[in-house]
Amino acid sequence: MTNFTRRKFVQTVARAALLNAVAMPFLSFAAEPENETSDWDAGQLAHIIPGANHERFLIKTSFKMALQDKPYLLVNGRKVIGEKTDTEGRFWRFDVQSLNPSTVYKLRIFDSNKKPLSGEWPLKTFPAPNEEPEKLRILAYTCAGGYDSVPMEGKTFFLDMKARRKLLEKGLSFQPDAVIANGDHIYWDIQTYMDKPFAKYIEEETWKKFGGPLDISVPMMHPKNASIFLGVCDYQIAGLYGTSLRSTPVFFLTDDHDYFENDEYSSELVSLPVETYGTLGAEQTQHLYYPEFLPDSNRPEWLPGGDKAASPKGTNICFGTFRYGKLLEAVFYDCRRFVNYQGDQARILPKWVEDWIISRTKNEDTAHFMHVPSLPFAYSSGKLGDWYPDLLDMKTKKLVIYEEKIGWQRGWFAQHQRLVDALASQTKRTPLIIQGDFHATAAGKMLRSGELEFANPIHAVLCGTLGTGDIPFPSAFRNVESKPSQMVEMEQTLKPVEKNGFSIIDVTRDKITFSMYTWRPPQAIEEIDTMKPVLVYEVPRK
Repeated sequence: MTNFTRRKFVQTVARAALLNAVAMPFLSFAAEPENETSDWDAGQLAHIIPGANHERFLIKTSFKMALQDKPYLLVNGRKVIGEKTDTEGRFWRFDVQSLNPSTVYKLRIFDSNKKPLSGEWPLKTFPAPNEEPEKLRILAYTCAGGYDSVPMEGKTFFLDMKARRKLLEKGLSFQPDAVIANGDHIYWDIQTYMDKPFAKYIEEETWKKFGGPLDISVPMMHPKNASIFLGVCDYQIAGLYGTSLRSTPVFFLTDDHDYFENDEYSSELVSLPVETYGTLGAEQTQHLYYPEFLPDSNRPEWLPGGDKAASPKGTNICFGTFRYGKLLEAVFYDCRRFVNYQGDQARILPKWVEDWIISRTKNEDTAHFMHVPSLPFAYSSGKLGDWYPDLLDMKTKKLVIYEEKIGWQRGWFAQHQRLVDALASQTKRTPLIIQGDFHATAAGKMLRSGELEFANPIHAVLCGTLGTGDIPFPSAFRNVESKPSQMVEMEQTLKPVEKNGFSIIDVTRDKITFSMYTWRPPQAIEEIDTMKPVLVYEVPRK
């Protein structure tokens, strides 16, 4: 453990307090995004990330400098007044309701004096739940967050931002109808960084560049923390996306690092369940930068995460739905926020959430259906928060289940069994899970889990990691590559590949096709332009 005590922590913050007194302009610590794919005029916009369903847009924006008066969004001639989400006036959201399904709208932002603050751009609503669209294309990835810094002993923590933007640009060149960004949009672990051998490196090479450590005795937007917090998020979210997603609705799902910690358990530090400070940090990040999950008639309003006073009406910050007519339904669920440690009765998801997921799984009113959890099924890397008891044997360097994984709860696997049993019980659809968190690309079928054998095997796909550097890959950080858990039997079409990348998911009535792209330094960045899929993986409709 480092000798970085709480007293030193507070003293460091106090010395930086004068610098942190007000929110700073956009991207104080990073160049502006370079991944714009056209000559579109972003104007004063620093970033824009839209969410959508068949009748509503929820758009999060930030500007390069604070606006004194309320801007408005013109939507096909209709004026929608912006809602300020910070105290300074840099961050604004636009909640556009009562729209028509499957309709392209023209949008543009103006200031209170009717002066354009950006160029005009298109955004399309999804088909109505009873429509029957022929096709859908999705761009999916995980772990897009992180900050560049000088390598530590020749190894990087995160992929260079220029390469990250290049990968995103390549993914968007396929013109997806939607994007799934599955967890870890922010990497800024507060306690779990400080009990590592590289703690001094983090302090000197990253924290210092952003103004020092966060003072966890006061909120993120307190004058002591505001410039650090906004600088970190500007770099990792606005700095990656800029305005490149303006015409592509995005589903952002949160995971452990979004709560400003890594999933860890030891005699000295337990990071789950998430501390209040971490939950408030995740909520503040989402409140400013990316949209909550929009309402769905089949998702109860009383689910946890749907009762936040600062969130738009009917939205949920943890559990969501992507409904694309009768072609596809996907359910998103954050597996970190509500995890508990109650032994055989432990759950990763609250009972109401589990009941909702199982109910939607068994409903079968769309051609295709998929689970999108923040915590992967089928695979393990030995960390505490896995669904599985696999643990790394330090002597053999292999995952085993004959040794106790301290902190792991049997109830987590019991809940896992209920979820996969519901998936495999579908009679009209092929079971499918699209997952993030693990720094890898992989695809295969789960044939058995514990005592459950699946006549209807469950397809499990790791969709690729956008921002991972050398050190966070499991083979480096955990001394073992991700593998199928010993609790499951799996037919692997593509074993986990530790490279950066993404998946393009094409959905038609007959099948779902995954085109999986990978790239990693020292490959030349120019190779991203000509990438070919490492695997084309088809999941036929049952």
